[in-house]
Amino acid sequence: MRYTRHVWLNAAPGVSWFRLDRHDDPEPEEPSPDDPVAPEAEDEPGSDDDREPEGADQLGDAGKKALDKLRAELKAERTRHKRESAAAQKRIQEFEDRDKSELDKATSKAEQAMERAERATTRAVLAEVKAAASDFADPEDAAVYLDPSAYTDDDGDIDTAAIAADLEALLERKPHLRRPAAEPEKKTPKPDPAQGSRQAAPATDFRTADRAELEAELAKSVPGFRLRT
Repeated sequence: MRYTRHVWLNAAPGVSWFRLDRHDDPEPEEPSPDDPVAPEAEDEPGSDDDREPEGADQLGDAGKKALDKLRAELKAERTRHKRESAAAQKRIQEFEDRDKSELDKATSKAEQAMERAERATTRAVLAEVKAAASDFADPEDAAVYLDPSAYTDDDGDIDTAAIAADLEALLERKPHLRRPAAEPEKKTPKPDPAQGSRQAAPATDFRTADRAELEAELAKSVPGFRLRT
């Protein structure tokens, strides 16, 4: 004999309230409030929504059309949400890429500014080194042997005292770099005041000079030269 306990009469939808129970059936247990209730799973495309529910064949044409319409609306809603989510993710990625690009640009500018500052500091240190290398034969030699980065602090200030000390130590190690001592100035004899100053003889004006004087002067340039008579 078939059990009739908890049997729904699917064949009579209009009387779904009618149920056969035995009089000695225990009351169904109520769920405990402490029992966790599992969340309902969200419908995904291609899930149970696409399958015919129980009793769908008893809905009639109007009921089936309404069910198909509802199913299509739910599917369209899911598709719209997926498109909106994809668009939002794309916008987020664009913002992240844009921010990253701006960060890269700012980092590059900061690095370039730092390099320019380092070059300027190096030039300033070399100028101080050459200015302090007055005892060197060639101040350029002093710049070759010293490291410019060793004479600046974090604020970019130059330690000129350390430069002077290192230059002196360098000359002690390499005395050939030192500038040779200047030769003493030679003394010229002083003129004798008793002799007095001698005045040069006035130049001869050959336009008014006599013939003998003219021949004597020309003979200095051309020996044996004589004027025609």
